[in-house]
Amino acid sequence: MQSHYKSYLLFSLMLLAFVFAKQNIFAQESKSKEAQKIFLRIEEGINTGAVDKFSNYFSAKNYFSFNGGTTGYYSANQSYYVIKDFLSIYQTISFKLTNIVTDTATPFASGNLRYNNKGIRGNAIVFISLQLIDNNWRISQITIN
Repeated sequence: MQSHYKSYLLFSLMLLAFVFAKQNIFAQESKSKEAQKIFLRIEEGINTGAVDKFSNYFSAKNYFSFNGGTTGYYSANQSYYVIKDFLSIYQTISFKLTNIVTDTATPFASGNLRYNNKGIRGNAIVFISLQLIDNNWRISQITIN
């Protein structure tokens, strides 16, 4: 009788551990898909000059470093206007994220921005990172150089 009880207890604990592990994997996959979706919205917004497509994902404190001298931390509201101004000066010809990593604690993406600035075409490398704040992904950094 004692042996059956131990086997039953061991089986129950293993089953419970399996269920929790499965839930954790599902939660990680879900968060990874959310991060992927945000990166695609950023890509779409930069391509069309529509900052409002991704402005909901700004955190309270975002770090930007842009060619042309804009560098620093900005609130969510300031971030909207800083990027909008940048995209009005450096008008997007094309933007494509070529490297997206979402299966990490701080997802990031990088890609190539082709732009037109007063008739002169240029290229820049874009780096974007996210961080989890209150169980939601938020943009923490955008670098364009």
